[in-house]
Amino acid sequence: MLDHGPSRAEKRFRSLTKVAFEEIREAILAGKLAPGERLFEAKLAASLKVGPVAIRESLRSLEAKGYVTFRPDNEVVVSKPSKQEIEDAYTIAGVLEGLAARLAAERATPEEIAHLRELHKVLKESCQNRDVARYFDANNRFHRFIAEIASNERLYALIDQLRQDIQKTRVLALRSPQRLEYSMREHDQILDAFLKKNPALAESTAVRHLKNQMLALEQALDALKGEKS
Repeated sequence: MLDHGPSRAEKRFRSLTKVAFEEIREAILAGKLAPGERLFEAKLAASLKVGPVAIRESLRSLEAKGYVTFRPDNEVVVSKPSKQEIEDAYTIAGVLEGLAARLAAERATPEEIAHLRELHKVLKESCQNRDVARYFDANNRFHRFIAEIASNERLYALIDQLRQDIQKTRVLALRSPQRLEYSMREHDQILDAFLKKNPALAESTAVRHLKNQMLALEQALDALKGEKS
């Protein structure tokens, strides 16, 4: 029996879900939806002229990307991690990703270094164009590839799991626009350590990068609390 692919109705549903995803994400990126703000599915459906099922699917996709959080009571809010969650995640990430950077710098082949340079190039272009969404995605690919070339499956799995939690902080990162340039410089330093084949430097720059990111996010969270007080 021939598989004719998705039906016209399925294609339309996917299209509407994608439109809803993009519209909600853009509203978050533009600051129209603030960290911690509750999202009402019926209101979103009416505003975007999309059915409730497509809205729910788009919200699940946004959750996977770290933009929104589903609470146990099934409420959906724009992601807003606590200071303790930020400290816990980034403290562990610093240790694990520092180790991964050291192992990767020791073991990376010339081909892998070349690919890391390509990922860095995309990161830099995104920074220069102030394309925050693309920068976040490029940043994830850059760090995940370092974890991959560390050639330690258990370490990669731990980092991958932790990075899913860290994605929830990206909404707070939007509130520190100047952090983008500092972050880019830190990625320059990480790449430089790989080009120099210096494992110790790769580890220290990765650890410092994550610590600086943690501090910037905590400052953004404090500023957000100050705005609401």
